[in-house]
Amino acid sequence: MELSVLNQTPLFRSVQSNELEKILSELKISESFFKKGEILALQDEPCNRLIILLSGSVKGEMTDPSGKVVKVEDIYAPSPLAILFLFGQNNRFPVQATAREDSTALVIPRQSILHMLSMNETILNNYLDISADFAWRLSQKLHFMSFRTIRQKLAMYILNLSKISGSNTVTLDRSKSALAEYFGVSRQSLERELTNMQADELIINNKKEIQITDKNKLVHLVRF
Repeated sequence: MELSVLNQTPLFRSVQSNELEKILSELKISESFFKKGEILALQDEPCNRLIILLSGSVKGEMTDPSGKVVKVEDIYAPSPLAILFLFGQNNRFPVQATAREDSTALVIPRQSILHMLSMNETILNNYLDISADFAWRLSQKLHFMSFRTIRQKLAMYILNLSKISGSNTVTLDRSKSALAEYFGVSRQSLERELTNMQADELIINNKKEIQITDKNKLVHLVRF
């Protein structure tokens, strides 16, 4: 296991290599390889281990009671999976994690995580920061998913990009196919709504670049 790879993961950031090597030597850990399409974790199975992607990427998908599969997010190395769900009384994986490509991951049992967090304050700090960031993203996702129309979702998405960039001209941070998948709609429906929003003079759509022409109306769309 290459320590240089582990040092790049958010959980072990700022931990000296010699200290990290000493800590890992006292833990029960394993490195696993997953082929494209292989499942790393099933939705609702006990979350009794921390999975840290060292290479590759996975997709998180959730199946609702009707059997419909909804893509939640793509996770890229180096990142942990479901770090917020490792502890608690109902600690289960919220989604099914499937390898999008050949991937490797570090698997650490929950008991070893507890031991590790008690050994090093920097790792404990990193763990809490990652958990807090994950909780924030989750709350944003829930807010976003509460919108029913594609127009509302697009308005919220574009406004968030504008807030980050500080500009009324934004560049989409993912392809339109990936964005449609994120919204749970077809690519054609997404393109049609972008065309309609341009016709209504809300935006100017130029491939991956979008210019906001009426910010007040976009804000009105996402207010309840």
